[in-house]
Amino acid sequence: IAFRAVEMLREAGVPEDIIQLLPGDGASVGAPLTADPRIAGVCFTGSTEVAKLIEKQLAETAAPDAMLIAETGGLNAMIVDSTALPEQAVRDILASAFQSAGQRCSALRVLYVQKDVEKKMLAMLKGAMEALNVGDPWLISTDVGPVIDDEAQASIGDYCKKKGLEGRLIAKLEAPAAGRFVAPHVFRVKGIEEMEREVFGPVLHVATFDADDIDAVIAGINRKGYGLTFGLHTRIEGRVQHFVDGIHAGNIYVNRNQIGAVVGSQPFGGEGLSGTGPKAGGPHYLRRFREGPQAGTEVGDGHKVTATELADNLPDPTLGGWSTRPDRVAILRKHLRGKGAAAIAAAGGLDFGQVDLPGPTGEANTLSLAPRGRVLCLGPDAETLLAQTIQALAAGNAVLAVAPGAPAALSALTGKGLPLAAIDGRPDPVEARSLRVDVVAFSGTPEAARIVRKVVAERAGPIVPLISEVLNPAAYAHERAVCVDTTAAGGNASLLAAA
Repeated sequence: IAFRAVEMLREAGVPEDIIQLLPGDGASVGAPLTADPRIAGVCFTGSTEVAKLIEKQLAETAAPDAMLIAETGGLNAMIVDSTALPEQAVRDILASAFQSAGQRCSALRVLYVQKDVEKKMLAMLKGAMEALNVGDPWLISTDVGPVIDDEAQASIGDYCKKKGLEGRLIAKLEAPAAGRFVAPHVFRVKGIEEMEREVFGPVLHVATFDADDIDAVIAGINRKGYGLTFGLHTRIEGRVQHFVDGIHAGNIYVNRNQIGAVVGSQPFGGEGLSGTGPKAGGPHYLRRFREGPQAGTEVGDGHKVTATELADNLPDPTLGGWSTRPDRVAILRKHLRGKGAAAIAAAGGLDFGQVDLPGPTGEANTLSLAPRGRVLCLGPDAETLLAQTIQALAAGNAVLAVAPGAPAALSALTGKGLPLAAIDGRPDPVEARSLRVDVVAFSGTPEAARIVRKVVAERAGPIVPLISEVLNPAAYAHERAVCVDTTAAGGNASLLAAA
């Protein structure tokens, strides 16, 4: 497919020296390429672990502002409540978990079923599974094909044997003896917290929940740190918005399967351990491929800020409900009285509400921007620090600003009840290594920026973006795409509003 795509681009007139195809594995091709200092950026789809290795390599050898767009895996969940239509839910569960033999980053891994409908739902799921045909993918009658290689077959097979010996098996099919096949399996778990890793194959885990524990389920899913896709089956409209507001996932699907995103209708990409953004096919994707203006100024003199001082001043993202206020830009503009005009204008040009996207009849698609969380703004000069802080706050984040003269530079915003703290001093990147932040903004000299990026790249957990452009307000936010099958209500759902 890649070869034919390159052929078509060249047939369309793209010069040969502009695009090259170099097939090979990560060790022989990927590693040498990402280590080449001429590389200006990397787009990667694969595991979270490899994405972290690429980020560390870029921090060592590439320009400090070399971009990385990583779309990685996920422990993707779906919740089915007692109001869901069982036939529709089962259809979408099977497609989400077993199509492509479960070898999609968006595939369903953990299914939560409300206890009130557990017995009926699982009986229907097992019956529908028996109708699946595992075999040759060239045949139109095949539902589940092979896995990618012998290593995957052995790894998934060993996992299924282990879970079977633990007495967790709910259902399984038989696979052809010849070929790299793994039969679909369904196992019982208490919840997503039992999942140590993503099993990249036709393996579904099922947990149950009480109706009153929905918020606990949401919190448990979010705690795992992944955020690629999420599915919900319900006929209660208010519950849909509750999940959209609460789940940290890049792509949310309601009353349909959670695979097969369509570019333009469902821009695709995750957050946290599932990726960096921006979303492929989204409005902010192409901008990531160009360089924006940077300050490039030296870090001024000041006292060395310690790790304890940083941690003690880290503001709470939930302070005053700032992240959910629709009038954030207006409030900032009022306090600033003309200061930071360029940053205010840039932030004001973004629509932080839900934007309708095109799609087929019977499907509603929206895209919105959500806060990333805590942002460490490092300036280094007063004007740049103010611009960073404005954009971070406008996106709904909490901000810790650290630079010589930071309190004076941000005096118009401090003490106003905003989730903002300013420290006067010289930030030491090493001291900030353990600080729990989600974004770092720094636009200093290339030498200083390289030090910051190397320290940030060494952090455990999700890749933390380093924003070096002075004006790029979208970089301070996550993109969330929501797709709703509006034809799946199945009757007068308004009668269920009190359920």
